[in-house]
Amino acid sequence: MTDIYIITGPDWINSIWKQSQLLRNEVYRRLVVYNMFGMPGDAAAFYLNDDSGIHTTPSPHSRVDPNHRVKYLTHLSLTKFLTGSGLKPFAEDFAANLTEQFIARNEVTTEWSDLPDLFTFMRDELFKATTKAICGEHLFTLNRTFCQDFWEFDKGIPTLAKRFPRWIAPSAYAARDKCLESVMVWHKFIQENFQNKSSIQNPEEIGRIAGTEFMKSRQEMWSKMERMSAEGMASEDLGVIWGANGNSIPSAFWLVLEVFRDASLLSSVRQETASCLVASQSSYPRFDLASLCSKPLLQSIYTEALRLYVSTSMIRSPEGTDLRLGEWIIPKGALIMIPSFVVHRNQALWSTGPDGSRAVETFWAERFLKYPGSSQQSTTRKPQAADRGKAYLLDSPTFSSEGLSGCFMPYGGGQGMCPGRHFAKQEIISTLATMVTLFDIEILEQDTRRVKPDLAGFGFGALKPKGKVAARIRRRKT
Repeated sequence: MTDIYIITGPDWINSIWKQSQLLRNEVYRRLVVYNMFGMPGDAAAFYLNDDSGIHTTPSPHSRVDPNHRVKYLTHLSLTKFLTGSGLKPFAEDFAANLTEQFIARNEVTTEWSDLPDLFTFMRDELFKATTKAICGEHLFTLNRTFCQDFWEFDKGIPTLAKRFPRWIAPSAYAARDKCLESVMVWHKFIQENFQNKSSIQNPEEIGRIAGTEFMKSRQEMWSKMERMSAEGMASEDLGVIWGANGNSIPSAFWLVLEVFRDASLLSSVRQETASCLVASQSSYPRFDLASLCSKPLLQSIYTEALRLYVSTSMIRSPEGTDLRLGEWIIPKGALIMIPSFVVHRNQALWSTGPDGSRAVETFWAERFLKYPGSSQQSTTRKPQAADRGKAYLLDSPTFSSEGLSGCFMPYGGGQGMCPGRHFAKQEIISTLATMVTLFDIEILEQDTRRVKPDLAGFGFGALKPKGKVAARIRRRKT
């Protein structure tokens, strides 16, 4: 039986991140690649047997062919296209897609109308906007029910991760099978069209067929890996689609919910977002995303929502040698688990305001703001400046992330930190900015604090709301 060590102390967590090169996450990779995304045995073995690492120079003991360094090559493509200059067109495509889709919802007028479930309304539009930005529009035109199929698959993720047999959870397996088949149909379409890609002169048409340069580069990468089957490629790309949507969309929902149920906070958010609007040939609102994501209140709301509503379980294992954490020794082969939910809600680690009234189990928009004249040194373990109540922006606060190391880990940490976190931040914050600009929304639950996260997804990332969230919506007169 394998020993499991659960680590929740920030100092120990920091020590683990600093020693990432001594750790492996093969247990987690196996859970994701095989259990969750259904990669077939041969392709999964090819993937999991890659011992070359994620760095440019392979591990000294590795003998993996350069074209078969699947972990390094996939990590390289993710960091190339989801960070730095590669991120901008991707994020801007998402924002444009989302705005156009919301504008196209003709049932939302300047008069109040009912939404049976705010989460579903947001979920489906965000999924289409994100996935079209990654994959182009043909994934949806070839598979008309892909959005519904995907969320049925997502619902079964906790069941699939536990590797229950198909006869116990037939609907979860069926939903995954349908999604994988849809991705394979799309892959075939790309391959057939790009056999004569030199005849396609219009870059926009190439984008509509294959999506971003990111996805095209992955197709080229897979073509050099003869052991990566069509089913294995589909599993990999389904994983990318889930990674781009499965956590960011519920996170965006919580930002929207928290802002719209506080009128004063909503007013301040609208003030910040309006300052980031830029001139556009389109009549639709368009934001400077870099400016938007640097605004102090928006960053504080974003960070607080991820602290409160994200539950990840990071799993690592010492490789080759024991791991030393101060006076403690974790033997090689043992499992280390870091539960973000526990750390993020540890009363001893987080500021609770000058009078202790801002409990860690509740949302506080200002938890990461520092005001002029404040003696605050850290957002954790230190008292905040005087609570400014509803006048969020009167004193020009700044966003402070000081003290978060080892305490805040919605995207993991160390060498295994999620490379898509920069896009996720722009996706989540721009969703909030778009919705407060386009819509008025009233949450219909008498006590909005009854809207709670569904712990059925505990440990798998951002938590979804438990039950439907009824609301009223109208288009703003701008």
